[in-house]
Amino acid sequence: MRSCLTGWPLIGLGSIAVLVNEPTEELKPLARHPDRLWVTWKPKADLPWHFETDDLPKFIRLNEDWNAHPNDAGLRLEERGDELIARVKPNPYAYRQYENIPEIAVSFVNCSKYRVTSVNDEGWYSGQCRFGGLAPEWGEFYEISGNVQDNMNSTPWIKMEGVGAKHFHFYLKDETLEIKAQDWVLKSES
Repeated sequence: MRSCLTGWPLIGLGSIAVLVNEPTEELKPLARHPDRLWVTWKPKADLPWHFETDDLPKFIRLNEDWNAHPNDAGLRLEERGDELIARVKPNPYAYRQYENIPEIAVSFVNCSKYRVTSVNDEGWYSGQCRFGGLAPEWGEFYEISGNVQDNMNSTPWIKMEGVGAKHFHFYLKDETLEIKAQDWVLKSES
């Protein structure tokens, strides 16, 4: 059996595919992680941080059975003490249960800070997002752990009364909402 290592996107640099004409068992001793063979290389130009570290952030998709409307540019935020409420239109095309629901609210409890960045879908696909190439998909809601490199985006944080530290990231049509909070809850509002 032959192995093929393929398809790693290199943001702004195209992609790389490596065909290896050796049996998998012969290649495993050469890999740092024998369960997933991989190739390392040093480019001429420096790559973004996420290609140079072993401390990559980890993404958990949180919106498995709901999402914001793909064409809704109307993110509405409300602060209530240490709670941040983000209101958006739901996506009734992908999630029929939201056909008659005009708005959903994502409540972030014990929120310590948040920011709305200008990274949209075009910025994501052109490599302007620090998580481009790492986050599984654009337009989703994630909890991110590990090295999130907050300093790579210059948008200032808006401080709140809470002390929550989990990192939540919601990619919306025209912007990205980043939140540090203890937890979140989805509410349908009819």
